[in-house]
Amino acid sequence: MSKLGFIINGKNGRKQRFDKEFRMVADQLQDYTVDIQVTKSTGDATHMARQMADAGFTHIIAVGGDGTLNETINGIKKSAHPRCSVGMLFYGTANDFAKTISPPKSLPLLIEAIKKDRSKRLDLGLIEQKIGDLYFKRYFINIADLGIGAQVVKKVNESRNLFGADFTFFSAIIRTFFDYSNQPVTCETEDWQWEGKINSLVIANGKYFGSGLCIAPQADPTDGKFAIVITGDITIKDYLKNLTDIRKGRVLDHPKVTYRSAQKLRITSPSLECLIEADGELVGGLPVVISIEKGAINFII
Repeated sequence: MSKLGFIINGKNGRKQRFDKEFRMVADQLQDYTVDIQVTKSTGDATHMARQMADAGFTHIIAVGGDGTLNETINGIKKSAHPRCSVGMLFYGTANDFAKTISPPKSLPLLIEAIKKDRSKRLDLGLIEQKIGDLYFKRYFINIADLGIGAQVVKKVNESRNLFGADFTFFSAIIRTFFDYSNQPVTCETEDWQWEGKINSLVIANGKYFGSGLCIAPQADPTDGKFAIVITGDITIKDYLKNLTDIRKGRVLDHPKVTYRSAQKLRITSPSLECLIEADGELVGGLPVVISIEKGAINFII
């Protein structure tokens, strides 16, 4: 018998929204073992997903935003039996990864996709850090970002989302420009090296971040490589001037914006203030090694 697990972000009434949809499909799940769990704090989704994968669940669904999906995937990858399919109900703030892959938009459509076995192998990014004698690793499915993006994520996570995701992210970006200093980094790959001050360095598996900013139009989560976007020593004037083109997914013609691709990167910085985020969650500082795992997850589409 197939086993279907739901991990629901417990904030902002998401459980009530899920319950309403679930009543519409409950009679279609007679042949499934169903487990529904609700998170209360950061890290819960990782723990729940690992337990479900260890218990042999065939499908695990993250119900929330990009952060909930990130935690769920990390839990599955920690399991000794990470063979399940992963799905998503995007009930989150920005829902940026959904803009790249177009997943089922409701629970009834998701159940239909599961029954018809509609899925695709997607790549994952892996961040590896060593701090002293301790080794850490974390997966991401959408985008990892160094520089101003990590500071923006910190502000967004600390703010109240009163006026919608677009305003929340835009406000955080503008406020961050006034107290952020572009950071020195060295980025090394097998094929190229870049060194200098960055406003941001984006390692993209998906195309969008920051609530709909198409920062990496060339990214494809099935091609086995990252799209890299390096924004150098720019100012807020540069950002605002090019904002419309970024939203529309245009490749920027700017002397301080560099586009590359890579399968593995080592990134270092002499600055302790250069941080990294992944899928909207702060990860920490440098140095890091970031690599891609091709076809690492089976995703319901």
